Amino acid sequence: MKDNYPSFPGFENVSLEDSYVLDIVVHPAVLILKLDVLLLSGHPEHRFPAPGERACFRQATVVFSSIRELHWTGQSVTTPAIDASGTADYGSVDSLTGADDSYKILGDWGEINLQSNTPSLSIDPPLPLDPNEPP
Repeated sequence: MKDNYPSFPGFENVSLEDSYVLDIVVHPAVLILKLDVLLLSGHPEHRFPAPGERACFRQATVVFSSIRELHWTGQSVTTPAIDASGTADYGSVDSLTGADDSYKILGDWGEINLQSNTPSLSIDPPLPLDPNEPP
């Protein structure tokens, strides 16, 4: 199945394939992906890239709630990469597909198959607008 996450509410104009997974947290009935997400130019929170960045990245959280079933395979090979600033990440979300209440998420950290409500994506508090920045 082809990635269809851009059709999920709130996932428009983001690129999970070019984002970085900072953490994966599982609690009873909840899966949380903490991301440094790449926002595309059509996203309402998109800003010009910060100095030294190649694109607009923002801290974000993806939450799958009311999980009825979750299987995570391949997690034993998960080792974070450390970038030049010392920040650890687990690669990207290579694929996120969903149909009805079933979802499949793939990445260097393994494969997660789950049944839950539609995931939500929230961008951390917005950055102040720079009055010198073009719209």
